[in-house]
Amino acid sequence: MISVIVPTRNEEDLLPQCLESVLNEKDKLQLIVVDGDSSDRTVDIARSYTRQVVVLEKADLAAQLNAGAEIADRDILLFLHADSRLEPGVIDQLESIPAEVVGGAFKMQLDGNRFFYRLLSLGGNLYCRFTGTYFGDRGMFVRSAIFKKMGGFKSLPILSDVEFSRRLSRYGRTVLLKGPLKSSSRKFDNEGAIHTLYLIIYALAAYRLGVPLELIKNKYYRQSK
Repeated sequence: MISVIVPTRNEEDLLPQCLESVLNEKDKLQLIVVDGDSSDRTVDIARSYTRQVVVLEKADLAAQLNAGAEIADRDILLFLHADSRLEPGVIDQLESIPAEVVGGAFKMQLDGNRFFYRLLSLGGNLYCRFTGTYFGDRGMFVRSAIFKKMGGFKSLPILSDVEFSRRLSRYGRTVLLKGPLKSSSRKFDNEGAIHTLYLIIYALAAYRLGVPLELIKNKYYRQSK
């Protein structure tokens, strides 16, 4: 019923936890790993968990996700980041969604003990709940038939997940399931709380105002270094 698609690039450290969580949840899941030209042991690790490993050269995230969806043969596509992992019961929630639901995501919890991580997780979950806009680190899912109608993810400089979720809402009802997905806090470990919140709010607000995505990307990643 469900194909789990995991995009990777140099993820040898965290990938085993991610793939173990998939295999522990349900053995009937189709697991697909799409690698974006890793230079470490990522591909070897992936092949120890599944036969369905696709290796692409110089591919962006959207191309990886689309390539995984191309070979998926289940009714629902679940896109899972390599630094995330499924908690027990998550797949049961996904299998129980009503027929009218076309897609959505899960609530997410960041690893780590910083209060800021709990705040960031809660704030992001509330944003997703009230806007119907979903982020890739929350395990976005979609019915495969709808994904084909949409034409998949668009190759964008930044925020391809946000753009996809907003298009998805035009095709029917979407939901934020209780999850949770657990996700690594690595991208925030060396950032100050206020600075991180500023960049996230800036990117989302600029996108809504129609600021060119290349400009948003340049500002977001330049100031996050």
